[in-house]
Amino acid sequence: MKIVILTNDNFFSFSVLKNFLERRREEIELVVFSTALIGKRRAWGSIKWSLKNTGFRHTVFKLMVYGIFRMMRIICKFFPFIRNHYSSRLWFERNGINRIDTYDINSPEITEQIRRANPDLVVSVSMNQVVKKEILQIPSIGSINVHCAPLPRYGGMSPYIWALANNEDYSAATIHYMEEGLDEGDIIVQEKVDVVKGDSAFSLFYRCCLQAKSLLPKVVDEIEAGTVTCYEQDLFKKTYFSWPTKECVKQLHENGYSLAKVMDFVQAIFKQEVRIK
Repeated sequence: MKIVILTNDNFFSFSVLKNFLERRREEIELVVFSTALIGKRRAWGSIKWSLKNTGFRHTVFKLMVYGIFRMMRIICKFFPFIRNHYSSRLWFERNGINRIDTYDINSPEITEQIRRANPDLVVSVSMNQVVKKEILQIPSIGSINVHCAPLPRYGGMSPYIWALANNEDYSAATIHYMEEGLDEGDIIVQEKVDVVKGDSAFSLFYRCCLQAKSLLPKVVDEIEAGTVTCYEQDLFKKTYFSWPTKECVKQLHENGYSLAKVMDFVQAIFKQEVRIK
């Protein structure tokens, strides 16, 4: 089976993909990395927009996550004896997989490169752009997406932050077929991930990613075998959230949660996988 992957280079997406990549290494024809930031702004423009619209605490949280794991990628690159748990880009470089970067996943050039790869399946993980039908129609079997939320609720951005702000009891790892609408398409599998007392957005998201990590290889095996089942989303129950607002982050803290704790980064860096349920 020929596979094209749509993703970005962050710790969470690699947490989902790592086992799948090891199992399907020889079948990956192309990887498309999204380099788009907020609204396709450049780095400084994205920081200014985030400070204005999401607030200081959320902006610092995002910069810490980016900076710490970017540093770990550099360390792993220059010290190969350190196992790479942090970067899908580094994994693809070391395994000689064809990869391209783009600010616009739907550009004619990217669409044509995906078409030339002639994929049977497209797998999307942490793709922060809406993928249009011109790409979704290319793979012979279909396209699937990993979303860390209990769809049809919590479509969109940063669902793990909104879940804590809304005082939810659980989030989820969901794998679904892709349609042109954002986070729509029939659901293949969904597993709940409980919110725990004193949780953080980082740890909740990490647990959802670890749940998705165990689900993705099984789903693709079933798709290849022709035994996969799915069910329609009830779009009357659909909710959508964009970037967290200042009020959202404030409510998260008032509910007794946090965006991240020091121990979150310690566990992630030293690969101490946290409890899923």
